[in-house]
Formats: sequence, C-alpha cells, structure tokens
Amino acid sequence: MLIVITKKKIFFIGAHQIYDIFEYLINRMNKLKKYIKDKNWVEVLNQCKVLNPDERAATIQYLHSLDIDRDILEKDGHSLDVMARLDFYENRKRVYATLNFALIACTRQFEDIAKIEYLKGEWRWSPLTSYLNNPAIGVEPLLAFYQLFPSDYLGKIVKASQKDRFRGIDFKVLWAFYEQGWIAFDESYFVTRLFTLTMFDRDTEEEADFLLTNPDAIDKVFLRFHKYEIPVLDISKWKAREGFVCKKVTEYWTEVIQIMQEKGYVFDRAIIPCLMESLLNNWKKPHLDWHIRLLSLFNTTQYDYLQQQQLLFSLLNTGNTSLINFSVKQIKTIYKMDGFDENGFIDHVSTIFPKEKIEKSLLLCLDILDHILKKEEYSTLDISTELSMLLLQTDSKVQEKGAQLLVGQADPEILKDLVEPHHSNLKLKTLEILGLAHATPHKADAAFEEEAEQLEQVTIPSTWDALLFQIGDFIRTKSALDFDLFLEGLNQLQNDIPKDYKKQLKPYCKQLFSRFWDIDYMGFFANFMHYWIGDDNLEKSSDENDSIPFTQHKLDWMQQKLKSNNSLPFLSTPSHRPFYLHPKVLVKRLLAYEQKKVAIEMEDLIVACNRLLYKQTDEETIRLVKTLKGNYAAAIQYYLGATDEVKPTADVLALWTQVTRIKQLDHIFPEFENTAAKNYPAVATPFEISFEIIIDKNEYSTWHRMLLEHNWNYSWFKREETKYYPPLFYNTAPFSTAFREAIAFQLSLTPQYIGPLLCRYIPDTASGNEVRKMEHCLYPMQFLMDQRLEIHGSGWLYIAVCLLFEKKISRDLAAEYIQFSLIDRKRDLSYLAHAIGKLIAGGYAPVNRFIEYLDRPFVSQQVKEFQLLCLEKTLEHLDGERLPINSKKLVTYYVEVSAQLNKEANQAFLSKVKRK
Repeated sequence: MLIVITKKKIFFIGAHQIYDIFEYLINRMNKLKKYIKDKNWVEVLNQCKVLNPDERAATIQYLHSLDIDRDILEKDGHSLDVMARLDFYENRKRVYATLNFALIACTRQFEDIAKIEYLKGEWRWSPLTSYLNNPAIGVEPLLAFYQLFPSDYLGKIVKASQKDRFRGIDFKVLWAFYEQGWIAFDESYFVTRLFTLTMFDRDTEEEADFLLTNPDAIDKVFLRFHKYEIPVLDISKWKAREGFVCKKVTEYWTEVIQIMQEKGYVFDRAIIPCLMESLLNNWKKPHLDWHIRLLSLFNTTQYDYLQQQQLLFSLLNTGNTSLINFSVKQIKTIYKMDGFDENGFIDHVSTIFPKEKIEKSLLLCLDILDHILKKEEYSTLDISTELSMLLLQTDSKVQEKGAQLLVGQADPEILKDLVEPHHSNLKLKTLEILGLAHATPHKADAAFEEEAEQLEQVTIPSTWDALLFQIGDFIRTKSALDFDLFLEGLNQLQNDIPKDYKKQLKPYCKQLFSRFWDIDYMGFFANFMHYWIGDDNLEKSSDENDSIPFTQHKLDWMQQKLKSNNSLPFLSTPSHRPFYLHPKVLVKRLLAYEQKKVAIEMEDLIVACNRLLYKQTDEETIRLVKTLKGNYAAAIQYYLGATDEVKPTADVLALWTQVTRIKQLDHIFPEFENTAAKNYPAVATPFEISFEIIIDKNEYSTWHRMLLEHNWNYSWFKREETKYYPPLFYNTAPFSTAFREAIAFQLSLTPQYIGPLLCRYIPDTASGNEVRKMEHCLYPMQFLMDQRLEIHGSGWLYIAVCLLFEKKISRDLAAEYIQFSLIDRKRDLSYLAHAIGKLIAGGYAPVNRFIEYLDRPFVSQQVKEFQLLCLEKTLEHLDGERLPINSKKLVTYYVEVSAQLNKEANQAFLSKVKRK
C-alpha cells in the first residue's frame, strides 16, 4: 500500500491503483511519442497545455531521454539507398522539429527555457533556438502556443540572436512574431535574416509565394536589401526550379525575383535609383556586380539612366573596373538624348584615361567625346592635357584614337611637349598619327649600386639584456639572421647567464608555448627553450623538419655546447647582413677549432661555405687558409684561391660539391666521375633540368601542366616519386618546400646557387592554383629581389613561370628581376627567353599575360631586345597546327618591336600564324 500525503488529506493507494497510475503515465508518454513521430503538433500542444508543473518536469525528462532514431523513428538512414535516405532525413528533420516543439510546449515563462535545455544538470541542446532557426513544421505551432501562453521574453530572444549570424531566427518566424505585435521591427536585422540562406532549408518557389502573400514584407524588408551589405556572396544549397543546386546566394534571389515577375508582380520603380546609389558603396566587387545585374532584371530604361546620369558620371571616379564598364555602357545609350549633361561627362571622363584593362570602355568614351567636341559650342574647349593621358595606355587602338583627338585639339608646338613624356611608350601607328618619328629605346644605367664591399656587419649580442632582446626579435621576425645571432649570442654568453634566467625568460616562453606554430622551426625553437629552462612538463612539438633540417641540427648542437661549456663559434653564423660570411672570419673560426682540437659539424661548414663572400678573399686570408690541417682544408683552400686542384674525397664529398659549383658556376668537373655524387644534379655539370607541357582535361576544365624531370617540383599530377639526394648536398635541394616566412630562411642557407631550390617551388600550372602554390610564386620571388641574388642554369625556369603566373604581383616581381639582371648584372638571358617561348607556345599560360609584359611602359633598349628574343623563341616553338589563343597578337608585337629596334622581321616566323 502507498500512502500519499497532501496539504489537506491523506490518501491510501492500493497496489492495483499504483499500477493504474503507472499504466496511465506510460500510455500518455507513448501517445506523446506517437504524436511526435506523426508530426502532429496539434495533439502535442493539446497534451502539453494541460500539464501541471510536476507533469511538465516529468515530460521534459522523458523527452530528453528519447533517442530520435532508436526510440521514435526506430531506424536510421545509413543503410538506405540514395532516394530513400533523402526522404528519411527530410522526415527526420520534421520529427526533430516536432520534438523541439513538444519541449517548448512544456514551458510557461522565461525561466522554464533553461529547464528544457538540461537533463540532470547536463546541457543537452536548445530546443527553442533550434526551432526558431529552422521551423521545419512551420510557424503555426509557435503562434498557437504563444497565443495560449503569452510571453514577454521573445524580444530578449530576438535581441540575443542578433549576435549569431549562423544561428539566427528564421525570417518567417520573425515576420509572424512582428505581425502579432510580439516583437519590434528592426529593419537591418529583418533584412539580414531574410537574405541569409542556411543549407537545404530554402526553396525559390516557396520564397516567392511567401513574399507574394505578404506584400508588407516586400515593401518593408525585401526591397530594403540595397541598404545593407548582406551575405549574398555565400555559397549555399537550396531548391531551385530545376532541383537542388549549390551556388552563390545571389543566384537564389535572382531566381526568386524572376518567379515573382512571371507571376505578375510589378516591382516599385523606386528600387532603380536606390540600386544605382548602392553602387557607390565600398562593398565587395561581386556584390556590386549583382546589383548591376538586378538593374537589368528590373528592366531599367534609358530614361531611368538619363535621370541618374550624374551618378553614372560618379561611377567613373570609383576606380572599379566593373562599375566603370557599366557606367560607360549606359552612357553610350543616352549621350544623344535631350537632357544629357555633356559638360558633366567631359569633366568626369578624363579620370579613367590612365586606367588599365578598360580598353573597350575607353574606346566608347572617345567616340562619345569625339561626337561632343565636333559641336560648335565646344570649338574653343581645350582638353589636350587630359587627352595626353591616353598615351599611357598600351592598347594600340586606344593610343591611335587618343592621338587623333589630341591632334585636333593641340597646336603642333604644344602637341610635341605633351607627347614627349610618353614618346618611348607609343606604337608606330600612333607616332605616325602624331607626325613624329619613332625613337630607338635608350640604354638604361644600373639601378642598384654594387654593395658587396659595403655590407653591414652584424652585431652579436654581447650582454644578457641584448640576448633577451634578440629572443624577442627572433620570435617577431622568424628570420634566419635573428636565429643565428641568438644562438651565437647564447654560445658566447654561457658563463654570463644570471641565476634567475628562467624567471627572466618567462615572458618569451609564454609567447612560444601558448600558440601553435605553422612554421616548423619555431616549434623546434620552443622545444629548445623547454630544454634550456629545464621544463619537461609542457607538451613539446614532435614534428620532423624536412624543409629546414639545419635549424633542428643547430639547436641540437647548441644543447651539446651548453652541456660541455663549449663556446667555440658556430661556423655558419653570418658576419655581414643579411646572411653573408666573410672568408677571413670563417678561416679564423676553423683555426680556433683546430687549436682546441674540437671536431667541426660538417653541415655547419657547408652552410658557411654556401654563404661565403669568397670573392673578398685577401692575401692575409690566403696565408691563414694555407695553415688549415683538417680533412676540409683542401676544399677550403681551393674555394679561397690558395690552390686550383680539385681532389674530392669521400669523407668531405658534400663540401667539395658545394664549393666547386659555387666558385665555377658553368664549369664541368670530371673529378667527380669516380665519386658517389657523379650523377647528382649540379655536381659534375651545372644544374640543368628538362620539362614538358602536357594537357590535362576533364568535363569541366583543361589545364596545361608543366612537368619537370624527376618530378623535381613535387607535382601530385605526375605519378612519379620525386628523386631525393643525401641531405648535405645542398645544391641538389634535398628539402621539402617551406611555408611563408620559412621560405626566406630556407633560401638563405644556399644563396649563391639558388636555382635548384627555386625549381622545387614551381607550380605545375599557371592558373587555378591554391593559396600555397600562389605563395610559392611570391615569397621566393620577393626574396630574390630583396637580396638581389643571381640565378644560374635551370633556375631561370622559376622566373619564366613567375612572369606568366596568375597573380599579378608575381608577374611584376619577375619583370623587375629580369630588368635587374639585364641592366645591373648584364646577364645573358637566352635560356630564360627559350623557356618563356616554350611555355607560351605549349599553352602553359595565356598569351595575354606575356603581352602584359611586352606592354610595360618606358622600357630600356636592353629590355626591348630581350622582349624581341622572347617573341622570336615563342614563334620558333609555335606549332602551326595548334596555335594558342591570341597567337596573332604575338605576330603584331613581333613586327612592332622589330621595327622599334630597326630590325627586320623573320618571315618564317610570321608565316606560321598567317597560314592558320
């Protein structure tokens, strides 16, 4: 018997009555579960609305205990076929929404919301947030519930949701709540929620029907989108008329508008000026491009554009190519209409004269300008100075049209002065129109001073405070020089480390230990700091370094020095910025090791030799080098000119391969024929590597891929393992590619014969690369220019690729480096011209990227001659049966450049394209 005591009565309940109560509870819960499975929210609400607080608590606990697949649906969709699985998960989504609604129906006030989110103190999920975000069974259940149990907390919920872009409230819920008067109208948030598309939850036809049945939502929300930078550039999945698609959100709304128009809805014409004004916002280009497309979709007329002509003129000043092209296109349709502001056009159009890559728009503008200037009222108007800016353009048609207008505007004497700054940039036809003779390109002088004798000496930290600053500098810059200076400073200060050094190192250790390092040697440096402070409790990096193994090795050597109190200097520590080493410094360091009878680290010596300014060897250094005794002595003596004999031995073979190739870049060394390195690249012969261009295509795209011999650049496409060489043979580039700042560090270890390592960074395609490959054509290229290093052999392939690469910054850097090599270093770039010609002829990159290089203004005679050589090599390699797109441009430029240099064009080259 069960005794139940209430405040007023005592009940005696027999066993059979207890059984009846439990049976009632079980039946009620089973019914609720069935209603949820059937998505019958009406019965769910009917059952939950009459529950007392204890019953609601029990129901919440029961609902939280349910597993939707096991207990409600009684199956999962993993084993179903594709169509059945789609139906299963669509139904599951609705059942889940009904389950959430059942939990919501167990609340009565704001404090109850937390109760439906927790089970026995453990947070499960937020049923209200889930339902508001995705009301899969509609808005009606919520409306029915809140009409029964009015709430004052919905405004708080809406305000809190504004902080979460991806878990905000569904717009249909917002709109329903607003129409009921339960929340305030917030235009910005309402617009954002309407235009934010979550995956799989939206349907263009349903959206159009919803808007058509809610005209106030169109006026108050939908047509206000032009005021806000809404997330329409996101990629999402939704149901279009042809089925589910995965596209940009802009296309979703374009289709919604089209459906509304097809169903007879006429949009308010006030949207036209609003869209026009929105084009002046500093938003992302694709967003503004969508607004331009919408202007067409809303059937904007010539009269509309005439009314907005001042705004069209303003768009010419934005610098945005898309907006300028759009503006010019519309001005072209209205410039002959009454009311067109011709003076306004003249005032604004000159701002686009120097603009690149808008040739068609410029030609249209010049036609309009020509039409206006022929009118009598403009006969005294002088805009010759503005027109002269057109001579900055490289396009021949723009130059010619601009020259024709300029001739009509300026007196001959003034004309000559206006043209003079642009003379070397003008095409032959343009010069003919201007009545001027073509000028032979000038010989350029070196732009950079020779600074080998003026390199700044490094300062090794000589005090504890200076060493602390050096640690901070290295963490900030991550540079090779700061790394080397820290280790050398610590090495020399071993006996001056204060007792409380661990405490003083804490701020630096905190920086190192509190983050994940995507640059591997920073992780190794953190490991070293762990060792130095004697802390073995913190987690240490266990990654292996195969891009710059030298960093790990040098840190290991530093640990050994601390253990043995050996303060002999590292051989590879630079003596001069940024990473160079003077010969006398190296020889003195080697003599110090010999005097102490301490063995050197061979890799340390090899890196030192890679960085050595061997040409600055003086007589004193030669005298000292002759006194060396170690097994390395003969190699160092040869390197510094104390002897001419090359006698490689197995124990120092790697050292010999480095010093011989660096000293004699183009020499062939038969002395290596009987060594293990005889077939290694850059050892017996200079570094030369072949390549081929192959076509890779699928149903979507076609790529022209560059495959290097032995898969030198680690291409995933070539199903061939890259051939590796022993790690000390630095000229074979036996490393993986590094990441961002680490690239400069890696290149600084072999700066005097950098070509083999550069070729590791060549991407196999010039277009459509991921970010990592784009960086491979940026960081090494930037390093080359910053340090003004020289390239030899097949290393020029890297420059050829960068000159034709998809990122303009890479092309600009490559063009700058070519000019530096021609003018400052007076290099013969025949190999580079051959590589460029073969790449273009093979389709590796679009012809227009090479044309961009040919169009660079104000080039010297040396550069013009090189450009002509590139054109000749390109035409020589062309296959007359498989000409690349825009191959005729190559002929046009070949004839033009040949004439500029007073050279006769080779008719055999011209016939290849003419026959086609």
